[in-house]
Formats: sequence, structure tokens, C-alpha cells
Amino acid sequence: MWGVSSASPVLVIRGPVELKVILVEISSLHHHEELLPGLLEDLKEEIARDGYLKHPVIVDEETLVVIDGSHRVEALRELGCKLIPACMVRYQDPDISVGCWYRTLKGPLGLDEASKALEEGLGVEVRSSPGLRPEEVGEPPVAMALTDGRSYSSVVWDFSGIWEAWGLVKRAEGVLRELGFEVGFETEEDAFGKLSSGEADLVLMTPRVCKSDVLQVALSGRRFPHKTTRHKVPARPLFLNIPLEILRDHRPREDLEGEVRRLLASRRVRRLPPGEVIEGRRYEEEVYVLEP
Repeated sequence: MWGVSSASPVLVIRGPVELKVILVEISSLHHHEELLPGLLEDLKEEIARDGYLKHPVIVDEETLVVIDGSHRVEALRELGCKLIPACMVRYQDPDISVGCWYRTLKGPLGLDEASKALEEGLGVEVRSSPGLRPEEVGEPPVAMALTDGRSYSSVVWDFSGIWEAWGLVKRAEGVLRELGFEVGFETEEDAFGKLSSGEADLVLMTPRVCKSDVLQVALSGRRFPHKTTRHKVPARPLFLNIPLEILRDHRPREDLEGEVRRLLASRRVRRLPPGEVIEGRRYEEEVYVLEP
């Protein structure tokens, strides 16, 4: 197995933040979220059709926990690759933050009816209140909360950790989908924005996650549900477009690293500010796009 500490970077971008990309063995990485089979299959087909991987994944250099890009990792594994380009970060750096995804709900029931359905479907207690602070969600006994923007229904449950609370969130999603709700994933700010505009009828407020939760779950072999964490890094590189044939290759490391460096050497780097929407995804951080 190749040691990450001795890997030579295939790309270094120096700016306000230094970005370092190396080739990492897929078998050495740890996931912290579950994968969606449909999304994985679609991504695998797209990558196979392109013949290259567009974007590197984001990985903690100390623990090799995948911070962003788990579906890309598994797609490459299934396509027979042993390596993947990874932008290595120091996860404990205060400039890297972790938030959670709220669920927006559009459907046939109001807050009271939906709350009652959760109470019955999950076997939990639901308590109504005129207000609730986001930081209270995830603090026992409040596992999550449902709101229409005016009133709040706290789901009260005896849980011992955030991983257990998120397991209940996953079950709640299932109950709500069965009731006919469309479930979306938004930041806290965007979720309440959609509630105010009428694009959502209800918002499911989810438990906050900290970095130690992410590492503990990943390194224990467990996984949070899909769309639990929302990481913000200072910057990230995009469109490296590394050919799959290199990532499948069994030649010595130095040969493969040299080939990737030669491929990237002639590319021009364009720096874009936070908030750019690229291929349907809004990036909250600076991005460095490699152009032909």
C-alpha cells in the first residue's frame, strides 16, 4: 500500500490558501456518509462515458476520512480504479467548517397533522412550542424539529449521540415521503427562505454535527445518512480531468505521478469567487478551475 505521507503532489496551487492534490489509494479511504445507489450508478455511468474524473475528492490528511466526494470514490472503485486524486486538507483547521442539511417539505399536511404522523410512525413524543433555537436541535432530548415558520414541533427521543439522532431523521424522512411529501435538502438559511417564499410548506430542522462526530463515525465503520454534513473548505480545485486509464494503472507510483503532473502542467488556473454555480452546484468557497 502506498503511504500518503510519502506521496508527491501532482498539483499545487498557491494563493491565499495552498491546495495540494495527491494520488491516494481508494482502499485506504474512510467514508462518513451512506451512498445512494441511484446516484452512484448515474455518476459511474457519467465518469465511464467521459473517460476521466473531473474533480478531486476532499480528504483529511491525518485520518484519510473523505470530507466530500464519497460517491466519486465508490464510482471509481467499481470502474476498476485503484487510485483517486484527492485534495488533502487539515480537517481540524478552523477555516474548515461543518454544518448540516435541513429538509424542506412540500406536501399535503400541515404542521399539526405531520407532527402527529411522526409521533405515531416513529413511536416518539412530539412537543409543540412557539420558538426553538437551531442549536437546541440535537441536544438531548430534542432529536429534530418540524416547523412551518410560526410554530415548532420538537421530536423528543431518548438518544445517546448524534449518530443515533440522525438515524431517526432518516426514518422520519421515510415516514414523510410515504405521506406524500417531496423532500429537499437545503442549508439552514435557504430552507427558511423557501419556507418564507412558499416554495416549502414545512422545514425539518436536523441535528448539528461537529468534526469529532464525523471522524468518530467514519473511523468506527459506521456512516451517517446521505446529506447529513455540509462542509465548507476555504477553496477547492475543479476540472483536473484525470484519465481513468492512469487511475487504473499498476505502474510504479513515481511514473503515474509524473504523468499526471505533465498532463496538468500546461493547464491555466482561473480563480473564481465564492457563490459560483458550476454544473448545477453552488460553491460557498473559492474555486480554482483548471482550463485547457
